[in-house]
Amino acid sequence: MPIKEVHGLAGRLHIELRDPQGRLVEQHRVNNLITLSGRQLLAGLFTGSLQTPQLKIAVGGDSTATDLNNASLGKPLDEAKASVAEISVGDYQGQPRVIARITATLPATGKADAQVLQEAGIVASLAGKPDQLYNRVVFPLINRAGNLEMTLSWEVIF
Repeated sequence: MPIKEVHGLAGRLHIELRDPQGRLVEQHRVNNLITLSGRQLLAGLFTGSLQTPQLKIAVGGDSTATDLNNASLGKPLDEAKASVAEISVGDYQGQPRVIARITATLPATGKADAQVLQEAGIVASLAGKPDQLYNRVVFPLINRAGNLEMTLSWEVIF
């Protein structure tokens, strides 16, 4: 019997907005698109031709549909250093997959004007090279008030 493997990259973004008391105000869960630059990044890491990048999660205000050729967010507004919370084996659509959880928290801005957000992505910063957008997602409009902390947790699925 021939061996059959199904490989594919996927990702899910979890967004939580919390008030100054830590109460959950709003939450969203959306799937994303892995960009071509994100796929090239993984190939470079796998082959050892790239060093491990610093990861950031960025948010922006562009609602243009995602595209494999996206090299950056359409309208970047804010970003925070990301950390890898865990790497584990889990279930994704009925299949065992490796899931890396990457998280970043954007602190409250303290500004009177709300941030109008509709996109996010994981950005890889490599020494001496331009930042690379690993993935991009567009979500329903979020008006983030200046007193709200925003946590973005990504499940990167291999």
